[in-house]
Amino acid sequence: MRLGVALILGVVAGVGPTAYAWAIGGIENRVLAARHPDIRFLWEVVIAMVGVAAATNAASYGQNYLTAWCGQRLVARFRVDLFTRLLRLPLGLFERWRPGELISRLTNDLALMTEAVSISFPQFIQATITFIAATVGMFVTDWLLAFVLFACAPFIVIAVGRFNSLVASGAMQAQKQVADLSSNLTESLANERVIKAFGREDYEVKRFHDNNQRYFGAYMKVTQFMQTQVPVVAMIIMLSVIGMLLFSTREVLAGRMNTGEVFRFWTLVALAINPMNRFAIFFADFQKAIVGASRVYEVLDLPIERGDPPNAVSLGTVRGEIRYENVTFAYRPEDRPVLEGFNAEIGAGEVVALVGPSGAGKTTIANLVPRFYEPQSGRITLDGIDLQTVRLADLRSQIALVPQETQLFAGTITENIRYGRLDATDDEVVAAAKIANAAEFIERLPERYETRVGDRGVRLSGGERARIAIARAVVRDPRILILDEATSALDSHSEVLIEQALDRIFPGRTILIIAHRLSTIRRATKILYIERGAIRETGTHESLLARGGLYAALHAAQH
Repeated sequence: MRLGVALILGVVAGVGPTAYAWAIGGIENRVLAARHPDIRFLWEVVIAMVGVAAATNAASYGQNYLTAWCGQRLVARFRVDLFTRLLRLPLGLFERWRPGELISRLTNDLALMTEAVSISFPQFIQATITFIAATVGMFVTDWLLAFVLFACAPFIVIAVGRFNSLVASGAMQAQKQVADLSSNLTESLANERVIKAFGREDYEVKRFHDNNQRYFGAYMKVTQFMQTQVPVVAMIIMLSVIGMLLFSTREVLAGRMNTGEVFRFWTLVALAINPMNRFAIFFADFQKAIVGASRVYEVLDLPIERGDPPNAVSLGTVRGEIRYENVTFAYRPEDRPVLEGFNAEIGAGEVVALVGPSGAGKTTIANLVPRFYEPQSGRITLDGIDLQTVRLADLRSQIALVPQETQLFAGTITENIRYGRLDATDDEVVAAAKIANAAEFIERLPERYETRVGDRGVRLSGGERARIAIARAVVRDPRILILDEATSALDSHSEVLIEQALDRIFPGRTILIIAHRLSTIRRATKILYIERGAIRETGTHESLLARGGLYAALHAAQH
């Protein structure tokens, strides 16, 4: 509806200026060149031109506003769709993209589309209608003179097409360079402590400077093509106009045209020249927008996490029994499988520790439970139900994760804890914090639970962040809890507090622990020693020590 109204207003705004040509031609014939000037006609034309100017400007405003509104709504929808797609990407695919590259798609590439649809497209519509109306007026006035003017049209089309291809390739290269620049910036800001610790400020500045120079060079190349296109096209147009002036003068001298018709024709030419000059800029803007759109669609076309099958099972009450049945998994088809024919059984309510050397497959085993990844063969069941047949939202609602690197959002402590269950009450948030041994430090903060933790929780210590993460898991009240080396980087005091918190939340849940700290491992009812994607030893802490095998060797190495 809005777009239709905008197009109608665009017709009014585009056709309106051509009325000046007819008015000027009439004034020349009936006032300036007439033996008896018609002054009343002059005033009628002046009043009409004022009315046309008011109507044209009002229509132009309405058309530009409505077209920009429609364009912005389209881009806003793209922005949400792109963000939604990013969050729906399979974890394995998401990890192959640099964060800065994805941010560039969401900001810089969409910015190219925004500029085109909000600014260039409305002006293009109006300029096109003005050009068409002026062209029709020229052919009506004198078709032969119009034909002479448009004889150079093929040269203009060839020039514009050639420059558009150059702009497109240059814009693609510029967008790649700005993506590298964004990635460089994101990476440097995320690792500022490492940069300072190793004194690499100058190195990072040079790296950023080099990336910036490459982007500058690519951008200036696009600018060179765009700015060369305008004068080249303008020169071709000007040669056509000069030919038209010479020919029209000859027509008047020969008596085949009167001066009013010539003035009308010249005015229409002037009205047509401005759109023709601007078309080169519009096409360059559209070409850049097409490049931006192609890069946006490259992400939108990526496969999302496998959707629920039509007959997906809705989970009811979950006990937490997990089975791995002949599971084979590789992160990429060309990679060697991390797990091959893997079998394991975790009883409901068991606390199972996964131990072994780095790269053994411990984290992979845990990540397959919430379906962060899908096995290539075999199956994993929860209470006897194949996870592939379960509704993904239901499955993940039963699981909570406490990662090794605690990830908090730049909000308040309450908001970060409530992220585990958005409908949790304030009392439930406080209760979760107490269970996680977080209340003792939160109560000492000036704003207590409304304290803002800063980006990635930078205002809190490592132990405090870990306890907030545990509180977030507690408020979710999951049947399955995954602890990915949650205490590996903490001081002994923080570790004691977290171990106390874990003792409170372990009963009644199935727990998967990926840990090297033996204090956490001892709490396990069963230990699985993983090596090269297979279980080498199974048992309790005491039984494995008594066996004197791989686990015992690991234990001895830590003492």
